[in-house]
Amino acid sequence: PSTGQRIRTMSNCLTTILLLAVAAGTSTTTTHAFTTPLLQRKHLLRPAVGNTALFGGKRRGRLTNNVSVDEDGKVARIMTKKQKQTLGNSKMKKQKGEKATAAISPLLAEWAKEGDDSSTPASASSQSASTSSSVTSTVFVPFDTDDDDDNKNSKRKTNKKDQQRSQRAALSAAQSQQIDALLDQIDDLLQTNNLDRVELVSYISSLVQVGSSSSNNDQVLLPTLKSIVSTKPRKDEQLPSFRLAWVGSDPAICHIGTSLHKVPLARLQEVFLSLGYNRWELFEVIRILGPFPTVRNTLRGDVKLTKLPSSTTKLNREGVRMQISYTSMVDGTGKEILAGKADNIKYVDLDIWFANEKVIVATIPPIEEDGGYEQDPLKGDGSNVLLFVQEENLDEQLEKLRAA
Repeated sequence: PSTGQRIRTMSNCLTTILLLAVAAGTSTTTTHAFTTPLLQRKHLLRPAVGNTALFGGKRRGRLTNNVSVDEDGKVARIMTKKQKQTLGNSKMKKQKGEKATAAISPLLAEWAKEGDDSSTPASASSQSASTSSSVTSTVFVPFDTDDDDDNKNSKRKTNKKDQQRSQRAALSAAQSQQIDALLDQIDDLLQTNNLDRVELVSYISSLVQVGSSSSNNDQVLLPTLKSIVSTKPRKDEQLPSFRLAWVGSDPAICHIGTSLHKVPLARLQEVFLSLGYNRWELFEVIRILGPFPTVRNTLRGDVKLTKLPSSTTKLNREGVRMQISYTSMVDGTGKEILAGKADNIKYVDLDIWFANEKVIVATIPPIEEDGGYEQDPLKGDGSNVLLFVQEENLDEQLEKLRAA
């Protein structure tokens, strides 16, 4: 054959081969119409992985929001933002926990290994023998900081204060019992007809000694007396009131009173004292013989308290100087006489040796030229002693004496 015939024959053969190949490919591959790129983009479907794939359109409902298909074609659950945050936090905590459990340094492990290798058998036996004791005896004590020291010091101070308070409470309880016992003895002695002055003064001196027996006696009398003198009672309360239970001599009465009981046919019945608001109010109840009413004289004045120095007393005992400045007097007729000028104010001094809500022990101070007490005023016959005892209801007593 000619060259043209050969070329046609070869082209026909190639065409036949290509047709056979195309026929073979089409017979083994089946493609669904949904696999076209246009439909995939329209329905948001993933391309087929294998030769045969089935795709569907998006349906209504919440299932597609919770379920998705991963790259491998497996169904996976879709998590919300909160769930992702909690999962991330848990992972972070695990990582931190793993980092916190730090391993031993390699250098430290090598050093410990070298120490174990270099130890002798004798030391190993001694270590094994003392293992139990070392385990129990080894205690790691932290260093004391400044805060710990301060806490320890504060605890010690509080313990000391508590002990001192308990001691004071026990001491005050014992003192109150002794004071009550002495007051009962003094009251019984005052009820007798034949009064022994020396015995009574000894009881009064014992009363003062009991009040001064505490270790801090320099801080007891003055604050107590100040609290009594500066009392400000409420509506239902009364001012601290006292009655002059015993006085050593007539000059001692005249020292604090009006001396009007020396008038003929006059007799002093009672003397009452009322304290409060830093003021002194003295009531003299005088009875006049005959058909005359009872007379009550009232002296009022301000009070000033000062502590007696030890050089003045020379008695190893706490004392308080009470200065009374009389500025007003109410006579038996109810007329008030004011001092007016400063020259007319009468100043009266008393030395207080014991004071509480039940009793007050006072003495007339010595003359200033004497330079203080040379002898104890609470010894002997007690001519300068004044004993005031508590009066629970002053108004009732004044009514009984017809001097209200």
